[in-house]
Amino acid sequence: MRRSTVLFIASLLLATNVNAQNSFDSLITRYYNTFVSSDEILIVKGRLTDKYPAELNEIFLSWENENLKIKYEDELDSLDLKKHLQFYGPIGSYVHLQKFLPKVLTVTENGFSFGPYDFTDSLDAISIFPSECDRYFQISNSFTGLKTLWTTFQYLSQYFIMQNWAITHHGFLLNNEFDPANHYDVWKLRKKQLIEKSTKYYTFYYDPSVFVNKQNADSLFLNEDKKVDNILSFFGLAQPERKIECFLYKDFAQKYYLSATPGSGNIFIKAYQNHSIGLGVVEHESIHILFNDRVGSLTSFFSEGVVGYYYACKDSSSWKRTRMLITNSVDFSIKKYLVSSRFNFSSEDYAASAFFIKYLIDSYGLEKFKSFCKAKSIEEGFAGIYGMNIDQVYADWNNYFESYKIPLGPDRKIIVQVICKDLPDSSKIFITGDHQLLSNWNPGKIILEKQNDGVWFKEFAFPEGSIISYKITRGSWDKEALDQNGNVPGNSIYEVKQDDTIVIHVNKWKDQLGK
Repeated sequence: MRRSTVLFIASLLLATNVNAQNSFDSLITRYYNTFVSSDEILIVKGRLTDKYPAELNEIFLSWENENLKIKYEDELDSLDLKKHLQFYGPIGSYVHLQKFLPKVLTVTENGFSFGPYDFTDSLDAISIFPSECDRYFQISNSFTGLKTLWTTFQYLSQYFIMQNWAITHHGFLLNNEFDPANHYDVWKLRKKQLIEKSTKYYTFYYDPSVFVNKQNADSLFLNEDKKVDNILSFFGLAQPERKIECFLYKDFAQKYYLSATPGSGNIFIKAYQNHSIGLGVVEHESIHILFNDRVGSLTSFFSEGVVGYYYACKDSSSWKRTRMLITNSVDFSIKKYLVSSRFNFSSEDYAASAFFIKYLIDSYGLEKFKSFCKAKSIEEGFAGIYGMNIDQVYADWNNYFESYKIPLGPDRKIIVQVICKDLPDSSKIFITGDHQLLSNWNPGKIILEKQNDGVWFKEFAFPEGSIISYKITRGSWDKEALDQNGNVPGNSIYEVKQDDTIVIHVNKWKDQLGK
């Protein structure tokens, strides 16, 4: 469990007013304080675990250390029952599971029941913690179904249920009882709120307010098909056997209720599902689905690196920005990514993964990298595919890294000027981006100064050679500046070469769609 993940999700949902119930804030706080931060978490292992693939037992062995203990369910004593218990595994691997479950959840002959629902398919899985926050359950009808829980953010709701590799239900309990008012059947909600559109590679489900007009939407959808053709050709991948279900939401609140996922984009690879706000990250997430499903990936570091490598090859400014970020990172070392599963989705993490995968493919070819992605572990992959241990890889990488460094130059004065004629005098305009001077994507922190005649500006000092990504808002992502066609744009990118003024014209804002 990553405490930073819990805090990030809590802050994200609260910042976007996505409180599924009034007690959500206290629920997350209590869960964090009483479970995640506890030093006495005991993993409870099913007595019948040995009936399942050896991989399940290997997971328990890899987890156990001096701080994290594992016991069989029938070995728990009275002192253990006062600790925080985590149950992990297929329902059929337990004998005594029922007596530990919250009353809303029951084990049945063919699976489990939750509230008024029965889940009997082998891919059905549930993640739940009871109202007391003293236990945590990650269980399913099979080991295969259990794997669906590995690629999700698991603390957005008090519970969520996955079917066919993707979330279909989520919500909050009322004193460990099913609460219809705080339960979300996402497929039913999507049918009420989203429009369906099919193309060559996608089935799009989108909120109509995402686009200004239907004709514009159709052309944008076809453009996403062209991007998939480019991805398949670039990586030498076979045509997908099914379409990607792509859900496009209008804001963070709708995305949460209709997918139970945080952030601007999320994927369920085996379900062939994208979930994103607008079209901005669809290509990025589709690369994950197409490459990982056909080839595979060892960790998030390598999966994100594949996407970063694609953009680095397609866009020279992206490759330059990746090199710039890593060259000027304090105490950067690639080793920390290779010896652990560390990946916190920061700008530096993304840049490091793109840089490293480009090194592997530039040096040894794409086909070897594909074989590497199918290895059982990073160590086995390096040894079996590249004939090197991690220390040798590190030394080899360092030679590549030294030849591609980009040092930054002296500070340059950059003035950002936004021109928007149709706003009230009391309006405020903000800039945000992937640099600390731009608040690292906080949309309501860096305010521009109002001049007159619909002009706002702010002066910055960026080092020469910096490549910054940015967007303009009126204080939140719900009030983001749109492009000239009235659509949510991708990030604007600017390379600092000299003293300069960036002039930005805004004619429409996201909260004005349909007005």
